[in-house]
Amino acid sequence: MSGLITAGGLCAWEAPQALGVTPASSELAIIIAGLCVGYGARLGNGCTSGHGVCGISRWSVRSFAATGAFMATAGVTVYLVRHCLGGS
Repeated sequence: MSGLITAGGLCAWEAPQALGVTPASSELAIIIAGLCVGYGARLGNGCTSGHGVCGISRWSVRSFAATGAFMATAGVTVYLVRHCLGGS
């Protein structure tokens, strides 16, 4: 865990463009986003790639449902950000 935090911090400090960090991004927002991702992975009993690659290849019904939910959520998010909020 500490290695992930340290590596992310070093990358954000040395090459913020690699993480999509802009001067308008705050450290607090990045920390909160990371915690949300960790909570979501725990809540979903695995991460998106784990369900998508390993779970589906094992024909896990839970992984099929989780991957479908991830993809649907991603599609709705992209639509809202690009078409409703005017993002690029």
